[in-house]
Amino acid sequence: MTVPILSRGQNATLPPAPSYTVVVSHATGPDVDLTAFLLDEAGRAAGDEAMVFYNQPDGAGVRWSPPDTAGGVTRHRLEVSPGGWATPKVRIGLTVTGATFAAVAGLRATVHSPSGELFVLDLGTPDAQDALIVGEVYRHRDAVKVRCVGDGFTDGLQGLVTDVGLAVEDDEPAAVEQNRVRQISMTKPAAGAPAVDLRKHAVAVSLVKSGLDGRTFRVVLAIDCSGSTKKLFHSGVMQRSLERMASIADLLDDNGEMEVWFFGDFAVRSAPVRADTAPGYLDRQAADKKRAEGGNFEPRVMKEILDWSAAEPSPHPTLVLFWSDGGVHAERQITELLVRSSNRPVYWMFLGLGRADYGVLARLDDVRGGVVDNAGFLPIDDIDALSDEDLYGQIFGTFVSRWYATAGAAGIVRT
Repeated sequence: MTVPILSRGQNATLPPAPSYTVVVSHATGPDVDLTAFLLDEAGRAAGDEAMVFYNQPDGAGVRWSPPDTAGGVTRHRLEVSPGGWATPKVRIGLTVTGATFAAVAGLRATVHSPSGELFVLDLGTPDAQDALIVGEVYRHRDAVKVRCVGDGFTDGLQGLVTDVGLAVEDDEPAAVEQNRVRQISMTKPAAGAPAVDLRKHAVAVSLVKSGLDGRTFRVVLAIDCSGSTKKLFHSGVMQRSLERMASIADLLDDNGEMEVWFFGDFAVRSAPVRADTAPGYLDRQAADKKRAEGGNFEPRVMKEILDWSAAEPSPHPTLVLFWSDGGVHAERQITELLVRSSNRPVYWMFLGLGRADYGVLARLDDVRGGVVDNAGFLPIDDIDALSDEDLYGQIFGTFVSRWYATAGAAGIVRT
């Protein structure tokens, strides 16, 4: 029996069944991911919970399964059970990492019921796109139908999520492609993968959710090594904190590495660090740390970082990850530096560590007088008790993405 083929834009009624499975197959090659969206009648998703993908494989009546590969062919499966739907429509999307669909051979989509294959969805020959809407399964009156779509985007997952109203807030400026120079992989690491791969995955998810995927920054790490931080260094807390920051640079930085400053009484620029060189970094750079030790004088290192960003200009904004255990006393100088530099593409992400009295850092969200709010403070206290998802989600979702939007609207960064 010949299986009917639906061309792009065609729809058909599905025979009654408790569930249907959409199968997308292709020749093994570039990383391809399948994502489903639970949509209302207007084609809008209610929130992040309306996405079903490898990091959130179950939705209301929708289940994502890990892809399998056999004989050089990779297959993705999505099971839809209309009886469990909370919304009337499910959209199925594909993204390809580091390539376009021109590099994905043998792309084929089919719809099955428990009794067998029902329809083939003819997606045409997508080439320049790196994201594709495969089709939709939806209710229509008393029936369940399938529609072949085949439309695509050239901005990856961002295109898919924006199209259903998820990625860009109503008051956020529209994004253009000038700064979209990095692609990130959303492929979930296999069970038992190294911790660094799991951290990178958590960073990638946070960047996508906050609308910063594809953006590029220069990432800087400033490490407090005043006398009160000795316990944090000796216990390994500071080293573990550094390793978690290095994963940010791997995905976000223009060359995949962080510039590093130690600060106490003095500011000492040390060797850059990458995710693969982060283990043992603080031991290797102990001499630089020693030169910076003493009390707390944050303005000195802040000024040095600002001078560096001006002396070595970049088309990309600078994100400063600033670790401190508190004891901050130079409030006036810190505030003045933030206000004076608020028209520059530099964001200060202050991170509190060690359950200390953070002083002025806790008031940085309310610094007034600048062009934009260019600083945030996250009191982490015990970093080992904070999951990667929460850590990166707060940094990017709560702080950096807001600054990026307002700085873009003010012409400080090119969005």
